[in-house]
Amino acid sequence: MSLPVLPFRMQRPAPHPRAAEAVLRLMEAADTPWDAIAEHASRDAALCFALLWMQPLDATDTRPLKAQLADRLRRAGAPLLRAWLLHAGARLNHAEALQALHHTALITAECAMHLAIETRYPRPEEAFLAGLWSSLGQMSLHVSAPDYAQLCAQCTTPETLRDRERQRFDTNHVSLGAALARHCQLPRPAVDALALGGALEEQLHGAHPLAAIVRAAQCLSAEPPQLEAAQRLSGLSREALLSLQTDVDYLSSQGLQSLGIGQAIGSHAVVPAGNTPDYPRLPSHWRQVTLDGLIQAAFAATSADTVLRQLQDAFRLLFGKSPPLLLRAEDDALRALAPAHDTELSTALAELDLRLSDDTSVIALAMRTQTSTSHFPGRDSPGRSTRDWHVARWLDGAGILCLPWHAGGEHGVGVLAIDESLDISPDEQGLMLSLVTQAAASLVRHHQHQTREAQLVATTQAEHLAKARRVTHEVNNPLTVIKSYLGIISQRDGADKALVGELSQVGKEIDRIGALLRQMTDPEPAEDTRATAELGEVVRQLQQIYGDTLFTRRGRELDVRIPRGLPAVAMPAGALKQVLLNLMRNAAEALPEGGRLSISSPGVLIADGVPSLELRLVDNGPGLPEARLNRLFSAQPSEKGDNHQGVGLSIVNDILRQSGAYTLCRSQRDAGTSFQIFVPLARNP
Repeated sequence: MSLPVLPFRMQRPAPHPRAAEAVLRLMEAADTPWDAIAEHASRDAALCFALLWMQPLDATDTRPLKAQLADRLRRAGAPLLRAWLLHAGARLNHAEALQALHHTALITAECAMHLAIETRYPRPEEAFLAGLWSSLGQMSLHVSAPDYAQLCAQCTTPETLRDRERQRFDTNHVSLGAALARHCQLPRPAVDALALGGALEEQLHGAHPLAAIVRAAQCLSAEPPQLEAAQRLSGLSREALLSLQTDVDYLSSQGLQSLGIGQAIGSHAVVPAGNTPDYPRLPSHWRQVTLDGLIQAAFAATSADTVLRQLQDAFRLLFGKSPPLLLRAEDDALRALAPAHDTELSTALAELDLRLSDDTSVIALAMRTQTSTSHFPGRDSPGRSTRDWHVARWLDGAGILCLPWHAGGEHGVGVLAIDESLDISPDEQGLMLSLVTQAAASLVRHHQHQTREAQLVATTQAEHLAKARRVTHEVNNPLTVIKSYLGIISQRDGADKALVGELSQVGKEIDRIGALLRQMTDPEPAEDTRATAELGEVVRQLQQIYGDTLFTRRGRELDVRIPRGLPAVAMPAGALKQVLLNLMRNAAEALPEGGRLSISSPGVLIADGVPSLELRLVDNGPGLPEARLNRLFSAQPSEKGDNHQGVGLSIVNDILRQSGAYTLCRSQRDAGTSFQIFVPLARNP
């Protein structure tokens, strides 16, 4: 979301100093209590505003406000929040007036919520939020204009104040508060209630009910309280309003004390002169050092996406601005350091073909000179550099501020959209440069780490391939000899048709071993996933080749009951053989002498909505250990010893998934193990 263009250089207010102290204290805990900090944020207009400016509300999120604020606090993280509090505190002007507005905002919010409850308005929390934001426009004007307090003192009526504000700022505090609420996506009734802050009372009777509730709350929090107006707006009796006001005085006092303010604030409260808390003031040099350290900690992220999100949050939280575009130098080209979340913008930038050697571009100039540079090409006319004009428009700004960075042996520039009315101070520009540099350094580290990992993987794969080729070469020699002997035996005993058939099957299995070895050394295109197999034929081949070796000679029984005429399955025969051979070998090794493995198929059924063929392998062995059953298909050390690697069932699971098949396992101690395999049927051509 692009941020609104305001008619003047608006500074956002800081939280109440004692509230800031309370938040900082809570963040000292090893396990930051974000829910407790969210409680403070929900009662401090400036802190709530900052978090919702960073990430506006989502109408589909129906959780309480405190839960949503807690999410935003976690997302920002302690280092960035500390940096914001330090930065905001350094800009605090007219502290007494601002703290009085903080107090009024909380009282108005409590009044609005209680009025909503008394008048049966269905969303009391919405009324609380609108009341909390009712002073936000004035707070913003106080911190944005040093002479605003004098302007207020010169005005005797609210109407006069709004007129003078319009002349001075091209807006007034009512319109400004509504505009800020609209950007933060407060509910529409709340935005309109704020926009009607200057409307006549008779106009409110035809408005949404929340507008009258908020105005009545403001009447109750005024000094002195305007009870008659509150009666007319709310429809409640004078006695009910006085009782409500007493409750609000107490609850507001408790709420402020929970923030560490420690004094009762009611509708008649006045902030004592000379007792005004303030932010701690650090010398400029130490403040910059502290901010740099906090920003560095904020960008110690684990992924590039997190870094980019943190950069966005930092610029919105600290400056109320959209994040800059980070570019890097690649020879003569300027490329995005990381892909923008807006894929259209990423594509457009790549097509724009920014060049370091472009003499007309301020972006290129900032890169070449490593000097911060601003430029306003104009919204309509491209001026000297059409490329700069494109970038400014795509970033939704009248101009651009170029902040050069250097990190990890690379250099680049952050391009920030700015408006002609914005006068960025040197301190802010220095802080922006620190943010850009730390974010770029983190992204460069991630890129370099990924490059090293890719090189390591490539080296490891090359070494593995070379070793596999040596092993394959050595194994192929005895396989060739075995096949030659099989051919000799077949020729010698050609009259024994049964023997010749068995030798032919053995030869095919040797060929399958050779194919598997070739895949290790010179990967060929994967088998056609549409390849099919006859399940019954595959099982009978395995019984013919391995039945005697795995079962009969070891005193175990193999019972195969597969009906003929079953439909083909959508799985290559080689893959199906590998699955079944793994399961047959496992059963044979687990069965005691006299044990039995039964292989059967009840036929076709619908498994997860897919026509499939079911195959069952059931043994009467000792069952699987519980620890193994809990992690059945994960590779783990085998308890069988010898050359067992403990990866057989993991391979089975992977092969089945490649064909859309899956298996279920049931096992009971001393009662055996069963596997049900569901393989999708082959589609008719």
